[in-house]
Amino acid sequence: MLLLIARLTLALFSYILHFMRQKSNDKAKNLKFLLQGLISAMAGDPSSFVVNPGADFTRKRKLDFATLINLILSMRGNSISKELLDYFEPQDLMTASAFVQQRDKLLPDAFEHLFHEFNRACSDDLTYEGYHLLAVDGSDINIPKNPDSDTYFEQGFNQFHINALYDLLNKTYTDVVIQPSPKEHEERAAIEMIGRLSLPYKSILIADRGYESVNLVEHIRRTPNLDFLIRVKNAGTRETRTLPMCDLDIDISFELRTTQRKEDKEAFASGRAKYIAGKSKFGKDRYTAWDFESPFKMTYRVVRFKITEDTYETVITSLDRDTFPPEKIKKLYGMRWGIETSFRELKYAIGAINFHAKKEHFIIQEIFASLIMYNFCERITLSVVISQKDSRKHTYQVNFTMAIHICRDYFSSSRPPPDIAFLIKRYILPVREGRADKRKMRAQKVITFIYRVA
Repeated sequence: MLLLIARLTLALFSYILHFMRQKSNDKAKNLKFLLQGLISAMAGDPSSFVVNPGADFTRKRKLDFATLINLILSMRGNSISKELLDYFEPQDLMTASAFVQQRDKLLPDAFEHLFHEFNRACSDDLTYEGYHLLAVDGSDINIPKNPDSDTYFEQGFNQFHINALYDLLNKTYTDVVIQPSPKEHEERAAIEMIGRLSLPYKSILIADRGYESVNLVEHIRRTPNLDFLIRVKNAGTRETRTLPMCDLDIDISFELRTTQRKEDKEAFASGRAKYIAGKSKFGKDRYTAWDFESPFKMTYRVVRFKITEDTYETVITSLDRDTFPPEKIKKLYGMRWGIETSFRELKYAIGAINFHAKKEHFIIQEIFASLIMYNFCERITLSVVISQKDSRKHTYQVNFTMAIHICRDYFSSSRPPPDIAFLIKRYILPVREGRADKRKMRAQKVITFIYRVA
């Protein structure tokens, strides 16, 4: 019943948002209205998002459920006391201790739920030849040291691993799975996110090396409206290792088996089949590399192309050869870099590494809050059109760091809305094509973690 009410509420706000779009071209106003409306809907029945349903957030307080959510979304890199001073009027100020006591009643699920509902209610419709482009990748975030946590490394630090599904053209995070870094499993996280996808439109999943498992490939193939384009090591498998190091575009086939009978071992030895660990027939909990039937015949397309005078890259894909020739494949894979730059913006421009707590469930709250604000800011910024004057030497783009500052100020302010588009257009940067910097592969030193609590 509660789920039905939530869906009806979401449908209502989606309708209102559509109506407002007919009357106004102010996307920032529409998005703020939608996000705060979703928070209000959650506040109407917060029992699914609190530690003690029926007790938490039942009394009337200055820092009620909706205000607390809005406050955490608005926080940046200051101490808690400064964040409270920036958010509240002087007569409504409270102590940092009061804030911490209130947020301790919230489950991290509250922000995860808001993240998904905000995505469902928004229309992200930029495509590449009719395809949505989704990139999958992961990034680590250092958190306060706690040797008793499953996020702890023996080297003396703690980390979360953020597995993300990112819309490259609409520049928004579609889904996220957070894992303890010592136990990270990017393939399983990707399968989990793919399983939650509902795709009424054609999409392409683009991934770098590390995601080339046949199990993940088959999960993608069995997801409606989803194709894949995954970079693999040039000599990573027996099939690609034997291919010539030159431009090529071919199909390869092989058979997978999870059993090791006499005839199977003969097939493995002769190269007619490959062994892969499947599910236990006896229900035992063990590592599984293959979730499907056995034996299984797999076929996919392999494209190899030159990127420098003496360097080649190899990708596997399910895309049609006539519609997506090697030139387009190369271009599509290059677009994957958007998820790498998004991690940098999420961590440093949005401030997803500036935590206001040591407790890990508080940190998860703030990670999802940062993801929500990233999507909020990008959806506004993407609607701003930068005019390209003939007198300019370069093509210009939005300065996203300044755009984030402007959008977050707008979200947390109760003042009449400024002309967001005008302000964002004031801060632009030239696009310089062809710039490259040698990748820095030196080991990163772990430094003392400083968190924002006082």
